[in-house]
Amino acid sequence: MNSYVNEVKDQLKDWKVATLVLIFTVARVVYGLAWLKSGWGKLAWLSDGKLNSAGKITAMITNIAGPEVARFDPLMINKIFASISQNIFLGMPGVTDALVVVFEIGVGLAMILGFGVFWAALVALFMNTQFIAGGSFNNFGYIWTNVAVMNFAKHTELLGLSGYLKFKGINIFSFIQPRINRDIATQTVK
Repeated sequence: MNSYVNEVKDQLKDWKVATLVLIFTVARVVYGLAWLKSGWGKLAWLSDGKLNSAGKITAMITNIAGPEVARFDPLMINKIFASISQNIFLGMPGVTDALVVVFEIGVGLAMILGFGVFWAALVALFMNTQFIAGGSFNNFGYIWTNVAVMNFAKHTELLGLSGYLKFKGINIFSFIQPRINRDIATQTVK
């Protein structure tokens, strides 16, 4: 553990890196707490007998596949996602409620622990775009937070579980890293 702390200290000697790490570590923890609180508050969804996500999904389908929006959808992305939402998510609303709870708590814990923050932010971005499409515009700031966390993931997780594991030479997510990036990284090291 001492060698990890010394390595982090060496990296933090650069004031730019230190500033980014400080800002994004605090932001990551605060953001993670918001996700954890949101998911924790929805735990009642699992036992209340209601289909809590169905209303939001219906609103999202209306918002992304309405006639005004569909005219400007040359790749039919909105129409396809509306169809998936209609036939899959609305077809199993109880499972969808559980997925929302699990993913919100999972994103929160990953952010708080600094574990796989890029992937947690990607999941969060996917969920936030759906929430916005469903009419919940309080997620607008979350979208930009996700983008920033994804762009500065290295700094965001330096003082987290992923930073420690990478220091130990353990890269949990290397199997999903694009092959070309692994080749470039290998060539640069040589």
